[in-house]
Amino acid sequence: MPQQHETTDALWNLREAFAQRTGTHARDWHLVFKARYGMREVFRTLREERGDGRVVTTLFTGCTAVDSITSSGLTPSYADIDPAILTVDAEALALDESVHAVIDQHSYGMIDEAKSAACAAKAHAAGALYVEDSAHCVARMARDASGVPLADISIHSIGIEKQLGVGFGGAIWVNPDMEDQALRDALTRAFDALQPLPGRIDAAAQHYSLQNRVLAHLPHGLSHSLRARLTASGRLEPPVADMERAGRLPYPGYLPSPRIAQCVLDAFPTLDADEACRREWTRGYLEELGNLDGLEIPGAVYGTARDQSLIRFPIVLPSEEAADPLIAELRGSGLYCVDWYRMPFYPGALDLSAYGMSKDDPRYRAFRARYGGVVGLPTDIDIMRLPEAVAIVRRHIERRA
Repeated sequence: MPQQHETTDALWNLREAFAQRTGTHARDWHLVFKARYGMREVFRTLREERGDGRVVTTLFTGCTAVDSITSSGLTPSYADIDPAILTVDAEALALDESVHAVIDQHSYGMIDEAKSAACAAKAHAAGALYVEDSAHCVARMARDASGVPLADISIHSIGIEKQLGVGFGGAIWVNPDMEDQALRDALTRAFDALQPLPGRIDAAAQHYSLQNRVLAHLPHGLSHSLRARLTASGRLEPPVADMERAGRLPYPGYLPSPRIAQCVLDAFPTLDADEACRREWTRGYLEELGNLDGLEIPGAVYGTARDQSLIRFPIVLPSEEAADPLIAELRGSGLYCVDWYRMPFYPGALDLSAYGMSKDDPRYRAFRARYGGVVGLPTDIDIMRLPEAVAIVRRHIERRA
C-alpha cells in the first residue's frame, strides 16, 4: 500500500506542477513515459472515434513525432513550412474532411500566437483537432488574446536534450472545453488506462546518462557496437531506436515511473532560471549575428520570439557542407550544438516509404536543399561563453565568404 501511495502522489503532484505553471487544471494533464507515446494515444483514440484519416504535420520534425501518426493507423500529410517560424505555414494551409488533426510544432521554442491562432482556426473550420507540439518549450502554450490556450491537445516533452535535464517523461494536456466532448472523454479514459512502466525499462532510463557519458569517451567503432548491443539487450534506452526510424514505436503507452516523475518534479523549480538563461543567449546571438551575411535567422526570432526562451538558437547556412565544419568546431570547443531537422524525420528515416516519402519526391529534395544547413546553437550554458560562440560562427562565415 505505501508503494501505491508513493506512485499516486508523485504522478499527481507532477500533474499539479504542470497545471500551476500553465494556469490550467491538474485533471486535464496526463503523464507518459515519453511524449511520443502520448501523441500516439491521442491519434489512436482519434482514429477509433472518427475512422481512417490524415494528420497534417511538416517535414521539419523528428521521426518519432510522425511515428505517433503512422503507428496509430492514421496517415501523415506534409504541409508547407513557414520559414519565419519553421512550422506549418498557416496562411498556405488547405484542409478537407479527411484531416483529423493538424500539428503545430513550436520549433526551437518559437511561438507566434497570431499564426498559431490562424492555424487553429483553419483546423477547427475543417472539423480537425489543433495539436500543439511544445516539446521544445515545456510548460509553455500558445494562447489567444484573452490568455486562453489555443490547443485542443498540447504535447510537452522532458526527453533527452530537452529542458529540465531529466531525459524521460512527457505530459499531455487535453482541453476540457474542446468542441467534441465525446472525444475528450475517450481521450481521458485512454490516458487513465495507461499501465505502470516496467521495471527493466525504468532501470535502463535511470542508467542512460552514465552509459551515454561512458560510451561518448570510447573510440567510435567500439562505442557504436557496444551501444547497439546494450540497446538490443534492453539495457540501454536510446533517444531514437532503429525501429523508430522505420515508422514504428517499440512499446505500448506507459505512465512514467514514480522515480521519473519525482526527478521531473525536483527539476521544475529550475525552469525560471533556465528560461532566463536561454532568453539572454537568444538576445545576445541576435545582437551579434543578426546582420551577418552568409547565414539566415528565422524571422520570428526578430519579432515575436525575440524575448522567448529558445531551446536552441536556429541559424540556416547554405548547405550541409557549409554547416558541418561549424558544428564540428563548436562541439570541439565544448559548445554543444545540434543539427536537428537538417533532414526530414530527424535523425533520418531508415525506411522513407514508412512515412509516405521517397528521396525522389520533389518535397524531400526541396527540403534538403533549403534546410540541410540548419544549426541549433547552444542556449543553456554560462552566458560568459557567448563571445566565444559568436567568434566561432563569425570565423566560419568569413572563411566561406
